[in-house]
Order: sequence, then structure tokens, then C-alpha cells
Amino acid sequence: MRIFVWVLRFVVFGVLVAFAAQNHAPVTVEWFGWQWQAPLAVVLLATALVGILLGLSFTFGTLVRQKWTLSRLRRRLEVAERTTDAPDRMPPPAA
Repeated sequence: MRIFVWVLRFVVFGVLVAFAAQNHAPVTVEWFGWQWQAPLAVVLLATALVGILLGLSFTFGTLVRQKWTLSRLRRRLEVAERTTDAPDRMPPPAA
């Protein structure tokens, strides 16, 4: 499995390098009076990176809340298992 992951990483890297090599035309980005000129590949990859970071930041709160809920439920389960009078095993079925 590790070899597959490394091959996949190498292929993705190769695709990104080929993309950058073929899209080197300069473009100008204007945003609220601010101007930035860079190759098209850099602008597109930076935009994709910003999108990924925004997506991760929006997901972070949900992940933290889920971990908190999971730990709270685990504590409740431990308390319930300690206070129960039932045996750990089910009794054998009556024949």
C-alpha cells in the first residue's frame, strides 16, 4: 500500500509540474486596487490552495465538536458500565 501511495504522489507531482510548465503566461490579478502579476499556473495553484485551506478551516469546528461529543459519550458509557448490575456475559439460552 505504501508503494501505491508514493506512486500516486509522484504522478500528482508530475502532473502539477507539467501543468506549470505549460501555463507560464503572465496574468495580472486585481483585487481591491491591489495588483499582482504572476504566471497563470501560480495563480491557479494559489487559488486552489486557498480553497483547500478555507475548506479545512470550515471543517475544523465540526471535527472538534464531534471529538468532544465522542469523548463525552465514552465517559457516559464507562459510567453506565460501572454502575450496571448485569453480568458481562449473556446467560446461556434456556433449552
